Amino acid sequence: MTPSLPEFFAGYAGLSHDSGPGHPESSARLAAVIEVGKELVLKKRAAFLEVPSEPDLSLARTVHDGSYIDFLEGLSPASPSAPLDADTQVGGPTVVALRETLGAVRSLAGTAPGRSRRCFLAMRPPGHHAHSGGGMGFCAINPLSILLAARQRANPQERIAIFDFDVHHGNGTADIVGRLPGRDRILFVSTHRYPFYPGTGSGRDNHEGPQGEGVLDIPLRSGTDDEDYREIFEDVVRPRFAAFAPQTVLVSAGFDAHRDDPLGDMALTEESYHRIGRWLGETAPGLCVAFLEGGYNLHALRDSSRAFLSGWFED
Repeated sequence: MTPSLPEFFAGYAGLSHDSGPGHPESSARLAAVIEVGKELVLKKRAAFLEVPSEPDLSLARTVHDGSYIDFLEGLSPASPSAPLDADTQVGGPTVVALRETLGAVRSLAGTAPGRSRRCFLAMRPPGHHAHSGGGMGFCAINPLSILLAARQRANPQERIAIFDFDVHHGNGTADIVGRLPGRDRILFVSTHRYPFYPGTGSGRDNHEGPQGEGVLDIPLRSGTDDEDYREIFEDVVRPRFAAFAPQTVLVSAGFDAHRDDPLGDMALTEESYHRIGRWLGETAPGLCVAFLEGGYNLHALRDSSRAFLSGWFED
């Protein structure tokens, strides 16, 4: 049987989500990554994932507080953006975008156990800071955690690993994972700058179960470069994944540790993102889904996402 092409989800509704004037999390970010996806489709290295939007946000209730989801669903499509915190806004167009993303999540959640399937979700708003109680840090809901919970319900024995390589710690994902059942079948690994926003991820919560499950936060110093990251990746990340042997891998793909990013103060280049992509292609035999997170220099985001996807989607 000929393997199916990797899939690329272009969340066009996210272009209308309004983060506020002059905000670094702009619609231009999503547009830049969608252009990379179009290149791959034209070269027949990927196919678009086209699925209907969800009629509501009910899927999000599996990991988020019901009153928060009630608030979001109470916004009309024309509702203007209003602040959740100092740097996060939501409005009617945000909810439309979230329903579109959740349509992709539902499709991916139904993937048969053991089936090889790769998909990148180009979406906004991003998700890994959204915690059980609500949104923060540019994020409204946490689609990765919603997919994780859906896979757990459908396949209780499945071993699921999360890898978050955004420059910020995925505190929202960590919070939700800590509340889910079946944590003996979940591995959460995060590489991130520390100390830095949101203040979590020091490594004090690290633990390893008998089969490699648990939490592995890897705090990185400001200025970490490709060689520093390669050593950490080869000596720490890869062995932990090998010990856990995941059947499904979920990825928070943030590109804001790039040396040209205005927020991260790190020194990675496209070399590191290509390496991560190649490794994912080798280590994730079943379902593997990556969600777009950070990256705030448009040129660096475009080049980094292209390098990552080129590595991951190589034959």
